Amino acid sequence: MKRFDILDAWRGLAVVLMVVYHFLYDLYIFGVMSAGQLFSTPLNILERFICCSFIFLAGASARFSRSNMRHGTVVLVCGVVVEAGAAFAGQTIRFGVLMFLGISMVLYHYMGKYLQKLPGWGAAAGYLALFFLTKFWTESVRVSAEWLYPLGLRAAGFRSADYFPLLPWFFLFLIGTVFGGWCLEHRENKILTAPLPKALTWPGRNSLIIYVLHQPVLYGISYLIWG
Repeated sequence: MKRFDILDAWRGLAVVLMVVYHFLYDLYIFGVMSAGQLFSTPLNILERFICCSFIFLAGASARFSRSNMRHGTVVLVCGVVVEAGAAFAGQTIRFGVLMFLGISMVLYHYMGKYLQKLPGWGAAAGYLALFFLTKFWTESVRVSAEWLYPLGLRAAGFRSADYFPLLPWFFLFLIGTVFGGWCLEHRENKILTAPLPKALTWPGRNSLIIYVLHQPVLYGISYLIWG
């Protein structure tokens, strides 16, 4: 199926903003930026926009994919590599966004054919309600079992620099699948079919490799300058 340039451009924008945000995070690690500067309201909003864009668009792409199992496995392996690399650098990442996306794709491989039978926007409304309900629940509950964190159930003292549990974020992924279904039904839409320059779409089409490689490069540069 022909790709939708507008979605690749959206993902590309998220990729570029992610690189900028992670560079600022490295500046914080090396003491160039203060916690108050990094965790300011504008940058918190930017971080949420980036992550929500990745998750939503990954859900949309799951509707286009011929093999969510294969894609999910690749992303999952990349997530393991990123978490291992973070541990080597002295940071803790437990169930970061790549781990989440990989598992979500695998789950959709098994669940998608059933979920696609639900009425589109009615299903999206239900997913949205479940997103907020599970978000409130998981943020207000603490458990003694430390291994439940992939579900969003955390033990006291849980820490992770990048954390996207299945609850509530899988429901945002599913909202993305509904949008992906809409795109397939309206594939002749002028906005969806409008060609865009490769400079806008290339980062979005190569987002995984950029995600895996950008932080070691940025961290290395930051270490050479401020380490």
